Amino acid sequence: MRLTYQNKLLLFSQLIRIITTLLIVFFFKIPFFLKILLIILSDTFDCSVPHFLFNKWSNCRKDFYQYTDKITDIICYSILLFYTLKKSEISIHYKKIIIILFLFRLIGTSLFIINNNRKFLFYFPNFYLEITLGLAVINYLPILNNFKVIIISLIIIYKLFQEYLLHVDRRIYNKIGDYIKLLIHKNSKLKNFKQNSK
Repeated sequence: MRLTYQNKLLLFSQLIRIITTLLIVFFFKIPFFLKILLIILSDTFDCSVPHFLFNKWSNCRKDFYQYTDKITDIICYSILLFYTLKKSEISIHYKKIIIILFLFRLIGTSLFIINNNRKFLFYFPNFYLEITLGLAVINYLPILNNFKVIIISLIIIYKLFQEYLLHVDRRIYNKIGDYIKLLIHKNSKLKNFKQNSK
């Protein structure tokens, strides 16, 4: 398969995401929950943010992006899992939960790639990152232990809703994305018009 210029850019941005994850995990001297938060935020820089900012960026809705993004996810999650098991101060009990969540998502991602059916990503929601973040925050702030069930329940509800919008019924998600892109480009055209009018 011949790669287009857009797909090469996309692969390059995903390589940067993997390198960024390695740097965040092993070189940033910050609390564990902040590492996870930065990894979650870095996921937006391979397609979502560039797609809104640049007209010619790869379409995040295409299959090529979905496949490569999910493979990149698993690589980044594996790096985080390795650090979690070896270096983090999270309890053994939490680590067992995190391993199960990682394997759960790995099954869903594998079934998605094999069957080309995005509903598998909804059937096996990505609880891994957000629940790991929740457990890391609870571990960092023990006072939150009293609210552990509420925090994890809210994360599960949020992720189920997000996965449904992303992988089952994308109409609302796509409309929001199109609206944001329209606003960004309208503002940039308005700025250019004002500058040219001076």
